[in-house]
Amino acid sequence: MKTRHFFPGGLTGRARSVLAVLAVATFLYTGCQWYLGHYDPLYASIEEDPCYEEGVYRIYDGGDYVRFAGYMNRARKEEPENEEATAVDAVLMADVDLSEPFRGPVKNCPFLEGDLVQYRLRGHPYIRQAILNYAGTFDGDGHTLTWGEGRGNGMFVCIERGAVVKNLTFCAEGLSWDMDEYGVGLLCMMNYGVIKNCRTEGSIEGTECYVGGFAGINRGIIEDCVNQAEVTLKGIGEYGAGGIAGLSKCKVLDGESEEDPIVPRISRCVNEGTIRAPWEAGGICARNDCANIDHCGNEGEVTVQYQRGYVYPDHPDWYERAMAAGICGDMGWNSIENCYNGGPVSILEEGEEATYGIAGGTLSWVNEVTGCVSLKGTAVGSMRHESVMELTREQLEIWKEDPGKIPYRADNWQFDLEEAREKLSLLPLSAGCGRLNEEGDRYLCGEFCLLAPKDGRITEVSPYALCVEGRSETEKNQMWVLRLPKTRLEEPWITIEEVHDLWLGIEGSHWLHPSYSYKDDCHVETHSPFIRERVLKTNPALVHYRDDYLAGMAVGYGSEAVDNVAVLPLSGSAEEGYWSEWLLLFTNREDNRRPDFSFVYQYMDGFRLLPGKILVSEGDSLLKIAGECTGDPARYPELADANGIPDPDYILAGQILTLPDAWMETPDQISNMRSP
Repeated sequence: MKTRHFFPGGLTGRARSVLAVLAVATFLYTGCQWYLGHYDPLYASIEEDPCYEEGVYRIYDGGDYVRFAGYMNRARKEEPENEEATAVDAVLMADVDLSEPFRGPVKNCPFLEGDLVQYRLRGHPYIRQAILNYAGTFDGDGHTLTWGEGRGNGMFVCIERGAVVKNLTFCAEGLSWDMDEYGVGLLCMMNYGVIKNCRTEGSIEGTECYVGGFAGINRGIIEDCVNQAEVTLKGIGEYGAGGIAGLSKCKVLDGESEEDPIVPRISRCVNEGTIRAPWEAGGICARNDCANIDHCGNEGEVTVQYQRGYVYPDHPDWYERAMAAGICGDMGWNSIENCYNGGPVSILEEGEEATYGIAGGTLSWVNEVTGCVSLKGTAVGSMRHESVMELTREQLEIWKEDPGKIPYRADNWQFDLEEAREKLSLLPLSAGCGRLNEEGDRYLCGEFCLLAPKDGRITEVSPYALCVEGRSETEKNQMWVLRLPKTRLEEPWITIEEVHDLWLGIEGSHWLHPSYSYKDDCHVETHSPFIRERVLKTNPALVHYRDDYLAGMAVGYGSEAVDNVAVLPLSGSAEEGYWSEWLLLFTNREDNRRPDFSFVYQYMDGFRLLPGKILVSEGDSLLKIAGECTGDPARYPELADANGIPDPDYILAGQILTLPDAWMETPDQISNMRSP
């Protein structure tokens, strides 16, 4: 029988060997744990890192990426004046998933792998997932970088002027940022450089800041990119959400020309993700100001929650109207060219605001929208005051392949009676209306008489509207006669300021005219084209339109103006006060061009409030007035009876006479009448 040999304590030799190995391992492990607590995974310089070869940093896994981020952040903090310190080129050599623990050795501790490698990210002053400032060229080389969950912002805080990020698919689920007066995007918070041929996936949510699928704020170039991520903005304030960028706007940096700033551009980009915001959103960007967009498209859903955005929550009267559009929610000084929208655009809160197929706020001489198309039915509202061509799905697919195959014509601005009833609270014309003659050129009502010009016709569209237009198919202009709730002037006199206030007091008035309305847009005319005084004493009509012919240039019409013309005939007198309850709306049944004013005055002259009135001039007599109005001076007793005048030879200049209703029965009589 073999004798066993024991160490003191009774252990065998084999056990003693095992314990010795364990003791050494424990010592080494504890030592490395201590070492990791004081460990800097970055080399003294990026040039010493084995991933840095021939001036390019090659990234094979998550560990390589976070070291690269650490080098860039260290350079930014320690060498803030050195513009070249963060201009290091990098290339992704494989797909990198930062949501999983990094697999690989810790420097100088080669046997440690797995979760212990996470020490690289804990407590280090420079190693973060996000790169603070980057000025080099980052080439994804067609690979995907997957972000860690729960991270606040995306891959870069700022992509500097001169930097390029390209050929990268960036995926982040649940990226979230909560900060006001800034911006956040999946790829970067701020872009001054170039982002091209990239794709974003996943989801991002920001609170009280601009939010974008690529950049929160774009001040550079984004081209040939596709966003497939959900982009969501929450909170109140002057912010919005966009599929490519939240805000695209130029900014002059030190050393750049104030007179010739670098204009940001988003080109050949497509949004396929869902975009949500409280009040301002676009498939490409929420707001585009001092920036351009061209050859972009939206296929995703764009939704805003509220009808209004309260920029200053403590002041409910200071608000912006909802801006939801397929390409750009709100336009400033900029251009949009050859873009399309194929996704639905909506406002969840019920109300009168329209949505836009391409962009809101487009009718201004400081911006230009040309060659843009939208899928019919994707935007809500017929008179959206934007100039685009609407297509069927089949036509849109043809247009995307070759725009030249679809002859371009802006056609999305037609009057819609049902929408008018909703936006303007229209009333039925009158219980006493409905007497249209067989020729269709005269319409009699208890409160007005309507006569069509030569070669014109009147159509009873419904109890709520009459339409007057030319009989020729070449005549596209129309005049609509609508009845509004009675609205009074606050003061008994008629001035531009007063009639402008009257206009703004009409519910839904902004629907008829885009953007802001100024008193200089108001013009007070009579029914007759022979008198052009601005302030009249009786029977004037308020003529309201955008007094800006440059607006036509904004939508590619050259010097031709766009918009409709609204006319409000006023009833009453200086003694009893003036009010309005009728609307004559001049529009075009095919496109957005404004009806010319010769058409407006000619058709407006056929609308006469009853009873008709005329102003007596020096040298007038009842005999003379009867001859001018009826062609038969012998009918002057009818005028005397209608006004209770005992002596037909005695009338005074300035006197207002009421005309007999029978004098309103023929077009010739109406055209011969003098306006008061």
